[in-house]
Order: sequence, then structure tokens, then C-alpha cells
Amino acid sequence: MDIGIWKIGLALAVGVALGVWFFGGLWWTVGRLAVVRHRAALMLISFVIRTAGVVAGMIWLGNHHWLLLLAALVGFVAVRAWILSRWGLRDSNPPEAAEG
Repeated sequence: MDIGIWKIGLALAVGVALGVWFFGGLWWTVGRLAVVRHRAALMLISFVIRTAGVVAGMIWLGNHHWLLLLAALVGFVAVRAWILSRWGLRDSNPPEAAEG
């Protein structure tokens, strides 16, 4: 199978879209937790739907060529890295000051 650069670029874009789907859905879900009655059900349903979408997309790409799957994974991880660099994680337990 001939894998052109445009196919790799398209697979990268699909990976980015899957990352936006997954992490955007997570952001939406966390935002709704304060106003829903069944928080655990919301988290579980959201996780299943988000994961199923990402797995289906990755399987579809992986069936075409492993290089396309790799490009999609790079796109997916790039979205995660961008989100972490943009909003970051706040350390809720900072290290204790050294006594001395």
C-alpha cells in the first residue's frame, strides 16, 4: 500500500480530532459534575463514549496501515501535551519546606 505524505497528514489530523473529542468531552463532563445528581453514572457513561470513539477511530486507521495509526497517536498525544502546557496541573500537595 502506498502511503503518501498527505495520508500521514490526514491521519495526524484525525488523531488531533480524536484528542479534542476525548479531552473536550472530559472537560465537559467535569464541568457538569456539580449540577448532576448521578455523578458516577455521568463519569462512567462519558468515559465509555469517549473511549469508544477514540478506539474506533484508531482501529479504523490501524486497519489501513500501521504508519497511519502512529501518526494518529502522535496527534492525540499532541493535544494532551498542548492542554497540559496551556492549563497545566496544579500541585495540590506542594512539597514541605526543608527544615534546617
